[in-house]
Amino acid sequence: MRLAGMAAGMSIFTVADSLGFWDIVGVPVWLLRVVALAGGAVLAPTVLGSWLWIALGALTTLSAVVSFTPIVQPIAQRFVRDDRSAPGHATADTALDAVIVLSGEVSDKGLVTGATMERLISGVQYARNMKISAMALSATAPAFGNYKPSSEPDQRALVSLMAPDIQLQFVHDVFSTRDEAVAFTALAKTRNWHRVLLVTSPMHSKRACATFEKLGLAVKCRPAVSRTRDPNRLESSESRRMVFQHVLYEATATMLYRSRGWN
Repeated sequence: MRLAGMAAGMSIFTVADSLGFWDIVGVPVWLLRVVALAGGAVLAPTVLGSWLWIALGALTTLSAVVSFTPIVQPIAQRFVRDDRSAPGHATADTALDAVIVLSGEVSDKGLVTGATMERLISGVQYARNMKISAMALSATAPAFGNYKPSSEPDQRALVSLMAPDIQLQFVHDVFSTRDEAVAFTALAKTRNWHRVLLVTSPMHSKRACATFEKLGLAVKCRPAVSRTRDPNRLESSESRRMVFQHVLYEATATMLYRSRGWN
């Protein structure tokens, strides 16, 4: 009985992990595995044991719906903001003072990867197409043990390769979208920027732009071109699950930001 409970607990952990539930918990994955195994073993022999199978069935059903139906795509679109089709936001491209690009993933060598690379490439492309000469980036320095590599050297090198004429500004010590909004708004005031183009990942765009606007900075929101998780093209079960993970994360983050008055 206890072995069956441990198997059910681990199955619940695995299915929930594939849907992104643990990304919003903020607890180490190894600890969640231990809790799943121990919880299954403890609950299985009790009257609550049946709830293990109910929970597993519910999560499996949700995973099937997410993976094999088109339900995720229209939900994902609710988190995307692209002001190219909404002229009421900020002003025309010609009136923009700078491009602000938000950061994210960085390797243990200080190299930008994943969504951070997508945002940077798109930001440079938009700046060149719109003839905007100023760009601001957030440099991150995640901890890998006692080593904290900064992303700034790699960001500078990449921008220099793509558009050496762009004038770069950086903000540091930012750990959330709210931190970036506060730091970039302060930078905009010192540089006398009144209107900026804000570039971030598609499903992060609505929350990010609202957070900047809450602080009084006029932004024109432009999603980066996604190379891995495009919410407009979900052609496989894996891509639908990946986008659902972002739906879950952004929905939770949006509720948190609203409860704190940040957007």
